[in-house]
Amino acid sequence: MRRLDSTTKQLIQDPIKRRAWVKYQIHMQGLTMAQVAAAVGVDRRTLYQVFRKPYPRMEKVVAEALGMTPQVLFPERYDADGLPNRMMGRPQKSITKTVKNNTGRKGRNVQADTKTRQEAA
Repeated sequence: MRRLDSTTKQLIQDPIKRRAWVKYQIHMQGLTMAQVAAAVGVDRRTLYQVFRKPYPRMEKVVAEALGMTPQVLFPERYDADGLPNRMMGRPQKSITKTVKNNTGRKGRNVQADTKTRQEAA
C-alpha cells in the first residue's frame, strides 16, 4: 500500500482536489479513467460517480488502481474502524401507517337516499 505525505493527505480532504489528484495519478501510470473502468467492465461514467456520491464498488476500483485502500482515499466516507459511515441498503419504512380516504367522496347518507326513493315511488 502507498504511504501518503501530509500534503497529499490535505489534497485528499478536498473532494475537488481529490478528483484532480486521482486523475493525475492514474495518468502518471499511463492509464485513463476510461481504461480503468473498462478493465473492470463498467462504463467510464459509472466510475466517475465515485466522485459525486458514495459508491463502494467504484471506491475500491479507484483505490486499487492507485495502490491504496478506499478508507485512505475517501476518509470522510469511513469511520475510524474502516467501516462505512453511511446507511447500507434501502431506508427503513415507517412502522406506523395512517390510512387516508383518498376516494374524494364523503360517506353515503343512507337515510336521505331512502327518502328520495320513497318520494319518487
